[in-house]
Amino acid sequence: MISFIQILLIVTALTAISYEVLMTQQIVKTCGDSVLMGFLTGLIMGDVTTGLLIGGTMQLMSLGLAGYGGASVPNYRVGTAVGVAMAIATNGGLEVALVVGIPAATLGVQLDVLAKMFGTVFLHMAERAADNGEYKKSYRIIFWGNLVGSRVALTNTYPALFFLMLGSAFIESLLAVIPAWFISGLSVSGNVLPALGMAILLKYMPIKGNMHYLILGFVLSVYFKLDILPIAIVGGIIAVLVYQKLQKESSNQVNVAGGLGDE
Repeated sequence: MISFIQILLIVTALTAISYEVLMTQQIVKTCGDSVLMGFLTGLIMGDVTTGLLIGGTMQLMSLGLAGYGGASVPNYRVGTAVGVAMAIATNGGLEVALVVGIPAATLGVQLDVLAKMFGTVFLHMAERAADNGEYKKSYRIIFWGNLVGSRVALTNTYPALFFLMLGSAFIESLLAVIPAWFISGLSVSGNVLPALGMAILLKYMPIKGNMHYLILGFVLSVYFKLDILPIAIVGGIIAVLVYQKLQKESSNQVNVAGGLGDE
């Protein structure tokens, strides 16, 4: 069972992270939002390991996806919060997290569109009140519009609260009627989707001149049987060395150009 206090803490953490992502993006510059959400939800539910596992899986699914140009994408923060909570409450693992987490994340596409439309309605109401000289009314409309119908509330707080209030008993009864082959399929997709997210991300990166680094990571994983953490450490060291090399080359070019100009 998920207690009311746990639901309140999870929704509060989700709202805070979602606001941070939407407004400033300071916290998630060094830590993925789904990973952070998974850690906090796991901490609240008493199983950080499961929270990080599910959060990391959701983070990999979301790689390469962003709301460019106002586009709406699945909200994997909500999917992580709901998936981790239900998985720990039912002892169901990653499969249960995918059963409830992916639909919750996908619902975020429609809710994001609704939130954008909802904000426009409140804005026009406030504008009409201001045009009529009703400035206090305009202020009240903006205040309640932000409080009740803000983008963070509509796309994160309310859907997470809805899924969590359904409770683990509902999820257990739902799992009881779902065929075993469907659960197995979700397990397979849970392994495939992170790879798909990584592939989408690689499309935006300069791969042609850096293919040897990808091959190195593949060799370390397949032939040396290293886990993701040591491979990430090696990759981080290589990234620092490459960055320092590029900085040195750029500095040398500036010095050469400056010398020619002085002559």
